[in-house]
Amino acid sequence: MGDAVTKDGTLLDRRFLALAMMEFWERFAMAGVKSLLVLMLVDHVLAGDLTRVAGATAVRDASAALFGPVSITGLASQLYGYANALIYLAIPLGGLAGDLVGSRRLVVVSGGAGMLLGLTLMLANGSFLIGLVFFAAGTGLLKGNLSAQVGLLFQDEAQRRRAYTVYLGFLNAGVICGPLVCGGLEAFAGPAYGIGAAAVAVAIGLFFYSRTGRDVAIGPAAAMPPRTPGRPAAAAGVLIVALAAVYLCFAAYEQLANIFLVWARSHVDLRLGGWTVPVAWFLSLDGAFTLALVAASHAAARALERHGVVIGASVQVLLGGLCCSGGYLVLTIGSTAGGTLPLPWAITYLLLIDAAVVLIWPSGLSLIAGVAPRRLVGFWMGLFYLHGFFANLWVGFSGVYYERMGPPSFWLLHAGVAGAGALLVLVIGLPLLRVARAGQATTTSA
Repeated sequence: MGDAVTKDGTLLDRRFLALAMMEFWERFAMAGVKSLLVLMLVDHVLAGDLTRVAGATAVRDASAALFGPVSITGLASQLYGYANALIYLAIPLGGLAGDLVGSRRLVVVSGGAGMLLGLTLMLANGSFLIGLVFFAAGTGLLKGNLSAQVGLLFQDEAQRRRAYTVYLGFLNAGVICGPLVCGGLEAFAGPAYGIGAAAVAVAIGLFFYSRTGRDVAIGPAAAMPPRTPGRPAAAAGVLIVALAAVYLCFAAYEQLANIFLVWARSHVDLRLGGWTVPVAWFLSLDGAFTLALVAASHAAARALERHGVVIGASVQVLLGGLCCSGGYLVLTIGSTAGGTLPLPWAITYLLLIDAAVVLIWPSGLSLIAGVAPRRLVGFWMGLFYLHGFFANLWVGFSGVYYERMGPPSFWLLHAGVAGAGALLVLVIGLPLLRVARAGQATTTSA
């Protein structure tokens, strides 16, 4: 495959493009299945006699022991949460497997094979849940070793930043296209066609990825300046508060692909010019809005910097939490009004929660890189990426109470969850950050 590091910094290197395209197809399949999952569970897999679905009665009985009688919607919500939590738990474990095995390519291919096996089993209701486990675990194994290889291709730090920016574009393109294709096929041809499209996507990605040759070797590491010691207790406190805010915001945000779809199908007028929009396409809009808001946020940041205004990472986490809370307040007010809501209500909700992600995701990582001790940055980064695990556990468990609480109270609960993260940053995080920076400045001066 040639040298480990690109010579001219070009992003057209075939190894980088192979990784980026594999990420596109993996996100295509994951987002496509995610957009169909809860509705397929409610309408097909869990409808009728549960004994015909392997594992369904065991999950139902365990859930009933914890929460009391659970409806089909509540059980579907829990299964959705378990599957997505497994994906995010498997990502760090997949990265560790790549370290131990010594061949990330082998783990990527193994993960892709697991995804294909899972999708094949999901074509039949009886083996659907078993297939879902294989699909989720395979996705985590594959994802955990793709992005790690991107950084190994570029020696210069600026090149790596540009590469990851382009890589993020491929990722979001997959998030947009997957629900469009899979959701459209499910709506107009049937669920098997949506699942089949996801399987074809994984197969295409693996085919082109396998043509890149051997593993990417580790290139020369860029020299990193030592971190100036400050007040470690205050710094750790800042990071804990920031992670708590991230976890709480994403716990609310992840309800987008779960109960929100169930709610939107019954409470939002999806007709557009005499044509009904597939509810799964909200996830495609989610990806499109995120890309647009990334560009808008960068333009706004540059404009503010020209006037000498710089918004720090911790303040952006605070603003993100407020935006996410505002999105769920929109759903709360709309649900209280009753009746069928016009489509702009759902669009407003999407814009607010996507703005929250654009503010919180890069700011959380930036805060970790700037505050964490250098020798523990990897540890804190790993904790950051576990937000998906805990968030999906939350959406699964909380979905049980959607019908019991009613939509207004359910969405108000999620507004409070996101708002609690913003409050933590405001009341505890910002004062701790000032203490940590004061200690760092004192040590540097000494």
